[in-house]
Amino acid sequence: MTIAVLAACVLAVGSAAAEVVITVDNSKPRQVMEGFGATTFSLVHSGPLGDTLAPDLRQRTVEACYGQVKLNLGNLQIGFVRRHPAASGSPKFDTFGSEAMKKGLIDPAGPLGFTDYMLSANLRNGKPEDGAEQGAAAAVFWRDQFRISPRYLMPFNEPTSGNCEVGRGQTGAVVAIVKALGKRLREEGFKDTLLVAPCEETVARSLEVAQAILDDPDARAYLGAVGYHCYPYGSPYADVRNILKTAGQGKPVAGEIEVRRRLRDLAAKHGLATWMTEVSHGEAPALGFDLLRGRAIHIHDELVYADAAAFFAMNNVWDLVTHRDHFKGRGGDAPDALYTEMDTVVLIDNEKAAVHITGMGYAIGHYARWLRRGAVRLEAESADPLVQVTAFRGDSPKRLVLVIINNSQHAQTVLVDVKGLGLSGKVTGEQSTEKAFWKALEPRETTSAVSFAAALPPLSVTSLAAPLAGAPTAPAGR
Repeated sequence: MTIAVLAACVLAVGSAAAEVVITVDNSKPRQVMEGFGATTFSLVHSGPLGDTLAPDLRQRTVEACYGQVKLNLGNLQIGFVRRHPAASGSPKFDTFGSEAMKKGLIDPAGPLGFTDYMLSANLRNGKPEDGAEQGAAAAVFWRDQFRISPRYLMPFNEPTSGNCEVGRGQTGAVVAIVKALGKRLREEGFKDTLLVAPCEETVARSLEVAQAILDDPDARAYLGAVGYHCYPYGSPYADVRNILKTAGQGKPVAGEIEVRRRLRDLAAKHGLATWMTEVSHGEAPALGFDLLRGRAIHIHDELVYADAAAFFAMNNVWDLVTHRDHFKGRGGDAPDALYTEMDTVVLIDNEKAAVHITGMGYAIGHYARWLRRGAVRLEAESADPLVQVTAFRGDSPKRLVLVIINNSQHAQTVLVDVKGLGLSGKVTGEQSTEKAFWKALEPRETTSAVSFAAALPPLSVTSLAAPLAGAPTAPAGR
């Protein structure tokens, strides 16, 4: 069906809206998706307060984060540190948080899809032997205690920049730790466990350190994904206000696109994926639509410009009691203090027994609720820079998924033209505007076997899913 004929078939979506053609090309696959996650807390406070959630509140929190938003990834914050210098026998470690994480979160969230988590070693000095010992001990404990051996381990969180947990500028130390830890994991029987690194403060610094790791053949063998952050605070992709002023106006910052493409190309050269593993300080109301639309744009840009296979929020959950204790004397007692954690996925008000999905959570959900690990992003083009689109081919179930962001102040009608895939059945979806988040759309038949139309309100985020006809042969993506 031609676009002219297709345009004549969209009376049901309203003739007053402008028409924008979106082209999806199945012959141009991009990254294979790992999914969406966050820095993962067990919902048990890490201090003397102990468990801050009543059983019902815990259940509702887990359901919101993993049943509704549908996170499948996370780096487990288990606080696994050496208790004292290793003696002649086995080294002694504090395993604090492991049991709480397993019983309080992984057990109830696993049936909801939280299955692709990784261990976070939190290495904090530049000695390779210490890093190897600590990281391997955490992996061994989880394997022996819980019969769990995650595919990935994240050894660092801003090792040479930002937090500087290994040491400012200590690129060589990071490379040495990667080699020592990878080798130790193999010696302990972890034949397939790979590392996500370097996860530096900025994309540019992550590129520099990743280049050093990949230039060393011994270190390169243990790297499974190139992780990065997008700070400092106030940067074009940390601060949502900046996102809405730039990418949200169809004018993404050229330098940010370029450095992401360089990181993408470096990772692709070595057959690796890129992961955006942390962002915070969105500086927008935690429960508001600006945060939702801004982070939806951010996800689009990381997926399109960096070929990111994973996107992580700051934290999975955070609660009022924990916040007051953690930030005691630093503003934690302010009436709205909890809501300064705007890029955490779910916030819990213990006093009111209230569980809130944030704008970040709703933004992630527009992707995560419709995608499964293994979905392939496809090249997709929009004729209007204010209409952003990401397209995915999923196999379970077999369907084409689109996330479309209308950054225009005006309603738009999109005419989706699909190349290389057949469509059959009804298009379903959900839509967010300032008035309502995740509002279910009325199912509509596809216009033809290769096209369909949809209405976009002004300033909106829309997820659409169209069933695929049969089982077409399709490129696998990288």
